[in-house]
Amino acid sequence: AKHELEYKDVTDNSIYMKFPFADEKDKFLIIWTTTPWTIPLNLAIMVNPQMQYAEVSIGEETWVVASSLLETVMKKAKIEKYQVISKFPGKDLEGIKYIHPLNLKVHLPAELQSNQKLYTVLLSSEYVDDSAGTGLVHCAPGCGPEDYEVGHLYHIPPFNCVNEEGIFEDLGEFSGWRAKVDDSKFITALENVDSIIAKEPYVHEYPYGERSHEPVIFRTTKQWFFKVE
Repeated sequence: AKHELEYKDVTDNSIYMKFPFADEKDKFLIIWTTTPWTIPLNLAIMVNPQMQYAEVSIGEETWVVASSLLETVMKKAKIEKYQVISKFPGKDLEGIKYIHPLNLKVHLPAELQSNQKLYTVLLSSEYVDDSAGTGLVHCAPGCGPEDYEVGHLYHIPPFNCVNEEGIFEDLGEFSGWRAKVDDSKFITALENVDSIIAKEPYVHEYPYGERSHEPVIFRTTKQWFFKVE
């Protein structure tokens, strides 16, 4: 239960990574996350419709980030030479299709694989800002209430194949890996597909079980409601 959580300041490894556009070669959406283990469960990317975004040329690649965070992201990625190609509101990104860098679509339920909103850019004024990160937010509807809300709004059903012990099940090479505990392994897997552009330690509040004092993870579960006379 949520009231049984205690929050502590902890240091986790955060990552900046790129998701390739489905229809444009060498063009990428750049996201930031403090929970690398949730990347295999990614189903969408959120942007703020009112915020300004920029297309930036970096060598042979083009990156999309929030204009206000551009210098910060380039500094973290240790990119000194880049050129802004264009700027536009986030609403222009809605519906853009991308490819999951770990190619996990084949392991998703059939109804998700055929969902037209899967691996597309969604709009959210409520949960996307430029206070940190890149201005593009990785969305895993099966891993938290905010992501669930946006996914529900766009008719993307939540997906989470992590069991009660935090072990991934039926997800290809990631089967048997453990949420949060194996963050470093997930980061390595993303580095192996040349998806990570920067890593940094990040101090943030994280929930722990009130009785176990162990870190918790958020995941969707089935619930039942009973009528009792």
